[in-house]
Amino acid sequence: MSLSTLLSELFSGTDSGPNAAERATGNGNDGSSVTVVHECRTCGTNVSAETSNCPACDSEDIVTHSID
Repeated sequence: MSLSTLLSELFSGTDSGPNAAERATGNGNDGSSVTVVHECRTCGTNVSAETSNCPACDSEDIVTHSID
């Protein structure tokens, strides 16, 4: 990712890279949101939801964390 793209996404509030966390609306009535992170268990690299093998270490052990 180029520096100009990174800065553009940073200041626009969007992030579409492989390290982007997903944000979903929670089920509660309080309007809370949940952040979903997909991470390689072997090396800790954040990956996208569609990733089946880690791009850093080629591991297939991808875990999904939901953070309230």
